[in-house]
Amino acid sequence: MRFQRPSARSAPRLVWSVFALGLLLSIFLLVRSQSAGDQLNLLARGWLWAAKGQFLPYGNPMSTGGKAPGGLTTFLVGLPLFAWRDHRAPTVVILLFHTLGFLLLDRTLRRILAPHERVLFAVLFWLNPWRLYFSAFLWNPNYLFLFGAVHLWSCLGQRERPRFLLSFLQAAAMVLAFQIHASFLLLAVASVLLWWRRYFKVHWTGAVTGAALGALTLVPWYLAVRADPALVTSASKGFPGRGLLYVFPLLRGLLYWLRYSSLYVSDRISAFDFTDLLGADPWLGRILMAAVRVLLPLTLLFPLLANRRLWRRIRPCWRRRLPPEASGRAWLQGYVLWSFAAAVAVFSLSPTTIMYWQGVTVFHAAVLPVVLWAGALWRSRRAALVGKSVLAWAAVSVLLAVSMALGSPQFRCHGRNAMTFPLAHHSPMFEELGIQQTCPWPLDRPGGWWPDVLPSEPSDTL
Repeated sequence: MRFQRPSARSAPRLVWSVFALGLLLSIFLLVRSQSAGDQLNLLARGWLWAAKGQFLPYGNPMSTGGKAPGGLTTFLVGLPLFAWRDHRAPTVVILLFHTLGFLLLDRTLRRILAPHERVLFAVLFWLNPWRLYFSAFLWNPNYLFLFGAVHLWSCLGQRERPRFLLSFLQAAAMVLAFQIHASFLLLAVASVLLWWRRYFKVHWTGAVTGAALGALTLVPWYLAVRADPALVTSASKGFPGRGLLYVFPLLRGLLYWLRYSSLYVSDRISAFDFTDLLGADPWLGRILMAAVRVLLPLTLLFPLLANRRLWRRIRPCWRRRLPPEASGRAWLQGYVLWSFAAAVAVFSLSPTTIMYWQGVTVFHAAVLPVVLWAGALWRSRRAALVGKSVLAWAAVSVLLAVSMALGSPQFRCHGRNAMTFPLAHHSPMFEELGIQQTCPWPLDRPGGWWPDVLPSEPSDTL
């Protein structure tokens, strides 16, 4: 088999083939997804709106105390439930966000990337086991991939001149992302740094209008906070600058920057158990889990070398602003550099230890160094080896995705570290959304957990 570099004619077909394969894998994962604590909290908000007409203007409880600001999560979760009363319905919106995000990124980056680099981006981003995992279950961070794509698209579109629509969309997206997850700060800080270094220009009227209209969605939340200040009460968990003081939280965040473009998924994702598939799994899940945790960390070498190459190439330029005559590739390299700088700043100031879901807003930027490095190698004498490596990478990604769908805790009901745990009460929501049909929960257990906004219902109301 020959592994030539894809041509301008064959590359689009390969990109669409990878896209179709990744979409099928995401759908397979979505169908098997289960709903645990965070998912039940989100579903409770959407269900109260769809079934009871009660729209809550705030989101899930935050790790630092209080509730997430704004009613966007209620809207995103509740709207699909009007059409399909199933606990997986809101996840269809998440997959739609991922799909739109990739299509927008591919359309934007093909102005800069060579045809074979588009194929690399499709494999390393769209077929990425991390992205596949985040695309297939209900969770706040999983919506953010689209916002990252809008950020890159709007910045590149305003490189030469400010444009009202792009500045409007970028500012509005920031305000909306603020209501979904605190990691929107990565994009906000990156925007400031990129604007400061003249990577894009701002149409201030458009930006102010977008921010103002986005802020209108926060009015119901503001009124709710006036009535109940406990909605913004802080639990004083951690302190700003914790990452700088203890160093480990910062290093952990930077490690995830590298892991996003590798096959080294988190231990939570690789906690395989195939009891649902086999009836019992005394050995297969453990063997595969051990193999993944021993072998796949070796793939960190690729993003490490790719980032090292990128920093060496761009180091002479980072102290000066982007010149107008700079190439599109130089612009893209600078975009990655300042997105990384934003991650360093945010991770340093974060009051809590960075977790694997807190950097997904810059996921696309974290993947690009490997795309650029592998793209250069694919033009060299090592082209055949790179072609074989890309095929092997895609095959392992597919194997990981199937293993996740059949054996990861988020996508199975039984086995080790299963998602179910005792719940304190009963609610019609569990029946109406098919939760008890796909994976029955132990209900009416004294001392059990319960979604924060869901009223308890006597068993005889069902």
